[in-house]
Amino acid sequence: MGRISAFVDAIYKYESQFKEQYVLEEDQFLPSKDVIENICQTLLDVSCMREEGRFPSFRVCFIKPDSDLLSAYVYAHALLFENPTEFNSRNLHKLAPALNPDMSYLIVDVSTSPFQMIGIIAAYTAWEKILTKEITTGNRMPKIPNLFVNGPGELGACLGEAAVVNYSSGHCVFFRTDTFTSTLVAERLKKDSKVPEKERLQLLYRIFWQMSNYGHGGAVLIVPNAESCREFIDFKYRMRSGYLFDDGENTEKPLKKMREKEIVTYADLIAKLTSVDGSVILTKDFELLGFGAETLVDKMESKHPDMCFIGYDNKEQTYKSFMDQGMRHRAGYRFCSAVEGSIAFIVSQDGTIEACTKHDGKVVVYDKVALPFI
Repeated sequence: MGRISAFVDAIYKYESQFKEQYVLEEDQFLPSKDVIENICQTLLDVSCMREEGRFPSFRVCFIKPDSDLLSAYVYAHALLFENPTEFNSRNLHKLAPALNPDMSYLIVDVSTSPFQMIGIIAAYTAWEKILTKEITTGNRMPKIPNLFVNGPGELGACLGEAAVVNYSSGHCVFFRTDTFTSTLVAERLKKDSKVPEKERLQLLYRIFWQMSNYGHGGAVLIVPNAESCREFIDFKYRMRSGYLFDDGENTEKPLKKMREKEIVTYADLIAKLTSVDGSVILTKDFELLGFGAETLVDKMESKHPDMCFIGYDNKEQTYKSFMDQGMRHRAGYRFCSAVEGSIAFIVSQDGTIEACTKHDGKVVVYDKVALPFI
C-alpha cells in the first residue's frame, strides 16, 4: 500500500490546482485520501483480471446519488441502477466490460459502507461539437475528477480525459500541461510566427491528440522557414502547402465556424501524415513542407549534443542522458541542435509526448507533455 499512498498523495497535490484553475462544483471533488486509497487497491486488483482474454479499461467517479450534477451535463446521461451493487473486486470485474473509458464513468457512492456502484454516466458524441469546439477529444466526457484503469497495474488520475498523474509498475508518472503556453518551447513557437495564438494552440492540441490516439508514434518538426532545414532533411514526400491563415480579422459567426472546421481538418491531415515513417516538417506559420522526412545526421556538426532534461516540476533531471533515449527521440534532439530556432515534438507509441528546442547551446527537453484541461 506504500506506493499507492504516494500515488494518492500526488493526486491530492494536484487537486488543489483544480480548485484554483477550474470552476468545479463541490460534488466534483474527490473523497478523502483513505477512501481513495482503498478504491485504488480494488482497481489495481481488477486491472489484472482478464475477462474473455482481455484486461479491463474503465473510469470511476464519485458523485452522490442525490447530486444535481447527475442531471446537469448537456452531452451526457446519468443512468442509475435500480439496485446498487456493492463495490468490490468480484462485482467490478463482472461489470467492467460494460464500461467504455472514452464514453462513460462508473459512479461509486462512497457515503455508504460498504461502497456502492450506483450507475453509469454515459457521454455521447456530438458531431458539431467535434468539428468546431472540441479541440482535443472526439467525445464529450464531463470534466469530473476520476480514476482511470488502463491495463494491468496501471491507474491514472484525470480531470475528464486529461491525465494529471499515472501509476505504472509501482511508480508515479507526472504530466505537465504548460508546455505549449509558458516554456521555452512556447516562446519558440511564438517567435516570428504570424499565426494567432489561439489558432496555433487549437492546431497543435488537435494534432497531438490524434497522434496519441493512433498509437503508432511519430514526429513533427517545426522550423523557422524552409531554408533553415534544407541541408539537414531528406524528404521522401516533399509537398509545399500553404495554410488557411489569412488576415484573421473576420469574426462573423458563420465564417468563424467555417474557419474552426478548417483548422480541425488541417490538423487531422497533419496527424495522419505522421503515420508514414519519418517526420512531418512544418514552418512556424504551419506551412507544410513535406513528410516521411529523414534527418541527415552525417551533415550535423554535433552527433551528441549537450542536453538538459526538464521535469514536471521545472527541475533539471540530471539522471537522464542523450543515449538513454530512443532513435526517434535522438534524431529530434540532433535536429533541434542543428537547426537554430526549431522545435521537435516526438510522440511515442504509448501516446506520451515529448517536446524539445535549443537554448543557450543545449537541447532542452520537456518530457511527459500533457494537453491542457480544455
